[in-house]
Amino acid sequence: MNNALSANHYMCGADVSFPDFAAAAARAGLSAVGLSRAALAEMGVGPLGRCLADHGLAVSSLNSVGYFTDPDRARIERENFALIDAAAELEAEALCVICGGLGRAPMPLADGHALVRAGFEPLSRRAQETGVTLGVEPIHPADILTKGCINSVRDALKLIDGHDSAKLILDFWHSWWDPDLVRLPQESPDRIVLVQVCNIRLADSIPTGRDTLAQGVLDIRPSLRALAQGPYGGRFELELFERDLAGRDPLEILAGFSAEMAALLGAQA
Repeated sequence: MNNALSANHYMCGADVSFPDFAAAAARAGLSAVGLSRAALAEMGVGPLGRCLADHGLAVSSLNSVGYFTDPDRARIERENFALIDAAAELEAEALCVICGGLGRAPMPLADGHALVRAGFEPLSRRAQETGVTLGVEPIHPADILTKGCINSVRDALKLIDGHDSAKLILDFWHSWWDPDLVRLPQESPDRIVLVQVCNIRLADSIPTGRDTLAQGVLDIRPSLRALAQGPYGGRFELELFERDLAGRDPLEILAGFSAEMAALLGAQA
């Protein structure tokens, strides 16, 4: 496996400082971390960048911009542009784009897609001007109302078509069901900026959250191996949330990530 590993700060709650997370990531042999808005709020862009440099860490992703279906478009655009500037200063490899849902009194899907396309245009131009790569993330259809109405890899590709500043982020949680999760990195690896990995936990046959790679219910080995052994040369970023850990220590999970990946890929840690 030639792909570098990363882990997202989302796994940490308020009781784990960002410097402690960064130090643990470096000890675990990771070369990058994914940043959350909470990390920016905790430290500010300048101190955050210095902390990362002290630990030899790059920024695999910064979360997140988009939310194009939100009715307060002026506020969303201000926040989006501020995060583009932060991503540029931190030299983030990807700025994650969550496109926004249809609402709990759902608008027609075509209307949602139209709002997303309209909002994506100025975001893409600003990203192009600042040298930032946008990573559009397809969202699982179960979250079409609340989080994202761009659900399939194919629809996400249509959105970024013609935008040199945009690629895709493929997240196992959202796209494990989509045949293009493996097909696209095999056929067009240059269109993928990041692959986020996790497994899925079920309760009464209903997905209830993310899980570590080895403890979830999906057999993700075939997909991981196809991605790691294929032409995709980008990072694999572990993305879990504090609510997914059920009391487990996030820094212990971080410490075991590299070995867990190696075991699933049939390689030596």
